[in-house]
Amino acid sequence: MTSLTDVRCRLERLAASHACELLDAAFRGDRLRLVIDHCEGVTHDLCANVSREASVLLDAEDFGPASGYVLEVSSPGLDRELYGVRDYERFSGSRVRVTYADAGTTHRRTVRGQLLGLSSDDPGIALLLEDDSGDTLRLTIDSIHKTRLLVEL
Repeated sequence: MTSLTDVRCRLERLAASHACELLDAAFRGDRLRLVIDHCEGVTHDLCANVSREASVLLDAEDFGPASGYVLEVSSPGLDRELYGVRDYERFSGSRVRVTYADAGTTHRRTVRGQLLGLSSDDPGIALLLEDDSGDTLRLTIDSIHKTRLLVEL
């Protein structure tokens, strides 16, 4: 049986053939969720086409647990998670919610603020906090558990 790590590169090429990017491929319970993005937005038809072709690819690779899985292809959504350095650059200036590991502990903290972009001196981000302090928080990419855009309606 082929692992997700083994087929991820082929899934990335499949997404690229549709002029989109595979942001994430992960199991959530019995569901394999592929998150794709496109510069002009992700449509239902795009998700359906990628899903159909990914299903054929995964079946040909003898992929997945013996108990089976459900394939789900979706957009990152309005409150999208940021998946890497390119996303931190792309969404610089946006309001975000960041969950990170507190230095020297296993505790996680969650803060809200404006993403100021990548720090120039280390592999990390700078975040202008939305609390009364107005401080700038600098975090290494490795310490960040999850970053999501905050939707402003």
